[in-house]
Amino acid sequence: MKNRHLLAAALGLAAAWTALADDNGIAFPSGYRTWFHHRTTVNMTGHQPEGNVGIQHVYANAAAVEGLRTGEFADGATFVVDRFHYQDAGNSSLSQGARKVVAVMVRNAALHPETGGWAFEAFKGGDPNQRVVKDGGKACFTCHAPYADNNYLFSKNDKP
Repeated sequence: MKNRHLLAAALGLAAAWTALADDNGIAFPSGYRTWFHHRTTVNMTGHQPEGNVGIQHVYANAAAVEGLRTGEFADGATFVVDRFHYQDAGNSSLSQGARKVVAVMVRNAALHPETGGWAFEAFKGGDPNQRVVKDGGKACFTCHAPYADNNYLFSKNDKP
């Protein structure tokens, strides 16, 4: 009986550890669409990684806007990429389709040195309960790493 309780406790701890490993502490950024709209881009078919194809709106909180101005990003600076499918609307135009993901990039230099001081999370379909990032942001960072000279950001020379 005692061994069964120990086994149950060990399994419970293992499950909790796995859940914590998948949850990097980034909360869903409620209200992000009222933040500074930094830019909108369209990644067309053929863009790599293929999962990033779509219309994407990039929002920045106040700390991120200050970082865009100064080139120095304080802890708490946050960018949100709201990515949607796109549809060919004819006549050489595109229309926004269903939401694919809400991706979040948060500055915390001390906690995330292995990913350039940034933490990453994504929420499938914009659902706060469907976290996508399972590796601490390492896969996200592989695309950002070549931009070390630009604070690991894709956009350049477009200060607000």
